[in-house]
Amino acid sequence: MKTQRSFATVPFMATLCVLSVLALTGCGKNDAFAAKKADYSKAQLAEIENRITPFSVVMVDGVTAVVAVAALPGEAKYMACGACHGAQGGGGVGPALAGQTADYIVGRLNQYKAGEKVGSQSNMMWAQAGMLSEADIQDLAEYVTTF
Repeated sequence: MKTQRSFATVPFMATLCVLSVLALTGCGKNDAFAAKKADYSKAQLAEIENRITPFSVVMVDGVTAVVAVAALPGEAKYMACGACHGAQGGGGVGPALAGQTADYIVGRLNQYKAGEKVGSQSNMMWAQAGMLSEADIQDLAEYVTTF
């Protein structure tokens, strides 16, 4: 005869599974706390530290230093644009911006900001461009020319 599982055991099993995964997550080569408790050599500890170092931090002659990454002023502003125009301006929902000149981008954004109908998707751009200052528009245009 076939036995049926109670629904009460399903949440228990799921919880047990999740707790097991969480408990095992800290184990292994990349566990910095376990490495500090163990009797490892300085070279082994350095290797473990290097393995768990975030990408924004690098090792330079045995010294850990934070690397400043220079970003173009328009790069952060373009994040919202990338949803429709693509991360590298290749297009998608909106037209491709890669290969356009800064003057073209400035002109289009100013037209949208003024509420002019430029194309079939102008209504999507009016609110976006309306929030931009002249400096924002210039920064975005300069950033788009880097694609």
